[in-house]
Amino acid sequence: MTGRLGTDWVGRMTDSGNSSQLWPGDLIEQAIAIIMNRFDLDAAQALKVLRRMSLNTRTQMCVVAEQIVNHNVPVEALRGLEEDVPGFG
Repeated sequence: MTGRLGTDWVGRMTDSGNSSQLWPGDLIEQAIAIIMNRFDLDAAQALKVLRRMSLNTRTQMCVVAEQIVNHNVPVEALRGLEEDVPGFG
């Protein structure tokens, strides 16, 4: 995976808003909505993407969700997403 690909993906994974006031479940729901909107996925596919990102970074899913909401997705979170997102890669 190239750095450019990761950067493009990270750019598409962001949304406005401040997550500091949200509960973990709310963060996850908001992140799923962002993923769904950015990649035209249904909720189950978006949850699968979020779960894979969590596994890739060995980070709790609510922390990855907060990273998505706050425009701070680590590039290592993107490994293997081509299996979950049609047209990715």
